[in-house]
Amino acid sequence: MRTLISDVLDLYRFRVKALPAYYYPLWKIALLLTAIGFVTSSTATDLGSYIPGRIAFCIVYNWLETLLYCGVIGLWLKLSHFKLNRPLLVLVALSSGIQFLAPLVSWLPDDVASIVLLVLLFYSLLVLCYALERVTGMRRLRVVSGVMLCLLLSGVLMQSSQYVSSRLGWVSRPASWWNPLSVTAPTASSDPLLSGVTVPPSNQVQIKKEDTTDDDWP
Repeated sequence: MRTLISDVLDLYRFRVKALPAYYYPLWKIALLLTAIGFVTSSTATDLGSYIPGRIAFCIVYNWLETLLYCGVIGLWLKLSHFKLNRPLLVLVALSSGIQFLAPLVSWLPDDVASIVLLVLLFYSLLVLCYALERVTGMRRLRVVSGVMLCLLLSGVLMQSSQYVSSRLGWVSRPASWWNPLSVTAPTASSDPLLSGVTVPPSNQVQIKKEDTTDDDWP
């Protein structure tokens, strides 16, 4: 594990080795990804107060996100043909090692913590792009576009994972959770055009048949 930690520190100092040098046993990769998921679960308070479910969600999601990055980047940069590239998996996992600093960021005020988390995310993406560019020899634009594609897909994965986990009772839906399938009618409190307008209940807007008759009709 000492070599693994050393590789994480070297990677974040932009000291990148050749891709075969990142060949580690699977149990070390599993331990690293599980540890990252466990640490990030301590700051994911918006997922609810059920701690076992929150830990399970963060660990499973971290695994899925890493495998997603490994598969998409491997195909995008032509490093794998629908098979697991273990050194690439290790490189992607090492680039997310900065998430171990997440509990320290939670001590800061909310506004400052949000900015710091964005800076850490940008830094980790910069490290990953630089490492992929060095080990593959691909053009920078191709590498960056592949990482941005993975970032977009990880957002979809996050929404889907939160939805499934909330249905299973692992986590609670955050207040910022977006569900494009849920459509609600506008209300007076949500629509400024309807402010001050009283909407009668549906049972009061029904018009009786005899009220629609016209007395002047011959």
